Amino acid sequence: SLELQQRPGGVSDNPGGQWLRVWRAETPKDAGGAAVHAEFLVQQAWRTAEQGTDEFRIILEEAKDACAQAALLAPGDPVPYIIELSIARGLAYPREEFEQLWLKILDRAPAHMGAHLAALHYWCEKWHGSRDLAYDFAEAAAARAPRGSLLAALPLFAVYEHLPEVNLVRGFYESEVVTKAVEGALFAVHSARADDPMLAHVRHLLVFFLVRCQRWSEAMNQLVHVDGHVGALPWTLSEDPASDYAVYRALAVAGYEANGGSPATLPH
Repeated sequence: SLELQQRPGGVSDNPGGQWLRVWRAETPKDAGGAAVHAEFLVQQAWRTAEQGTDEFRIILEEAKDACAQAALLAPGDPVPYIIELSIARGLAYPREEFEQLWLKILDRAPAHMGAHLAALHYWCEKWHGSRDLAYDFAEAAAARAPRGSLLAALPLFAVYEHLPEVNLVRGFYESEVVTKAVEGALFAVHSARADDPMLAHVRHLLVFFLVRCQRWSEAMNQLVHVDGHVGALPWTLSEDPASDYAVYRALAVAGYEANGGSPATLPH
């Protein structure tokens, strides 16, 4: 993945895709190699091609074929279908086709947080859905979330994807929709496994919302768990993730101390 980030060129490039080309040539029936090939193409399209261009579409069509091949090699594996979610968004799958893809994922990995986040993007207003459709999708997932799953936090991601212009919506962060989403996310992180790879991502988004809600103590409790790591939403969308995170951290500390708290007394 590090090589892909540094040199996201296609699999025919040398040396950026040489390792993958060799892997696929030597073990063409390797399901893992086929899935990596599909993901490589998806990353190539989104990182190097302009959305809406023929190049973008052609690369994603190739990635779609690669996903189909990977799925044939490992019929029970959800990964090829999860990779295809980004393709569906880029190629603007009709809703019926997208829902068929989503059912294949639910059959194989019904509580996969990463898959739900990828699907949520499709339903967002800025892609192929609306705020209501995104909220409905997220709330339905949260309602069926098994205990210990982070899916209860999905509505908070839906709210984040549809943030209004703050100056136009007074009291938004005290609204019922935000309060309910925050409470769901707090429940999710409380009950999730400590080693869940998505846990830090939910905590970071909670920091963002808890600071804006002026819930300083709860924000500090999340910061204790994630301080020093900024590779998550919403900071990753910034040109300077560390700086943005530091601002929210400072606001949380200042608000906490102004209300009689001391960071030194927080549990670690």
